[in-house]
Amino acid sequence: MKITEITQGKISNMQPGNSAEIDHGDGTKTVVDLKKNPAALQKDPATGKVKLNKKAQPGKVDPSKVVKPGDDVEMGE
Repeated sequence: MKITEITQGKISNMQPGNSAEIDHGDGTKTVVDLKKNPAALQKDPATGKVKLNKKAQPGKVDPSKVVKPGDDVEMGE
């Protein structure tokens, strides 16, 4: 499955600074490497939804955008 084919999921396992596992509900899971790209998942403070960033974004992570297990994930372009 390609990352572009994934539309939504839920974070099922979170290891801050290491990895996050996204469960898509259909038996498939995606593991995001947060060591190489710590800003790969970011939470929108207004809506509370998590977005997957496909490009690496250097810099510090805002505490209001910290991702937690059980958060819904939206995959987009």
